[in-house]
Amino acid sequence: MPKNDDTYDIQENLEEYVKDCPDKEVRIINAAINTFSEKGFERTKTKEIAQKAGVAEGTIFRYFPTKDAILERMVPLLIRVMQPKLEKPIAHIIEETKDKTLDIVFSTILIDRIRLIRENERFLLSVLPALAHRAPLLNQLKENVLPIVEKYIAQVLASAKERGEIKEEVSPEIVTSQMMGFVVAYSIISGYQNEEKVEADVRTFVHYAMEGWRR
Repeated sequence: MPKNDDTYDIQENLEEYVKDCPDKEVRIINAAINTFSEKGFERTKTKEIAQKAGVAEGTIFRYFPTKDAILERMVPLLIRVMQPKLEKPIAHIIEETKDKTLDIVFSTILIDRIRLIRENERFLLSVLPALAHRAPLLNQLKENVLPIVEKYIAQVLASAKERGEIKEEVSPEIVTSQMMGFVVAYSIISGYQNEEKVEADVRTFVHYAMEGWRR
């Protein structure tokens, strides 16, 4: 769970959304993000969201007829927050490390992705666990996020194959799953390790992953 004093404010990430929406809707979304991340979607009551947002409970239902409707609004907002933070930094890392070996490229990307998750931990925790039993919303997230990651993974792998670093049959889909699985699991399980420990753990993971990709 995120630290108690580390509240999330969507205004810092989506200024255009905040500018175009009623203040009370923004406050409700912010309250939902922070409450869902602390208590979980299922255990959160709308009156708790209202209290945190500083509005009457009935005001929530003027904007969102159900608690699920709040979640349905949050998923596209999360996509809008994450898409530029996924694409631009990875493209920059690939350009900066184009002459480096595959282990350095992937280690740099993974360390950056772990930082990204920590910076947006509350928003991610408020949405992701609730999507396990909501396939349409989960698919909406996957369809807008996975292709971005996979595109750059395929680009990096293609260069590595040309240099003979890994086998030709290594699949971008499988590598994407491995990478994303590690980043998410490590971010949840490891807690707030210092930067040196994170870097060492990432390098260890990439080393063992590449052993499999070479064989």
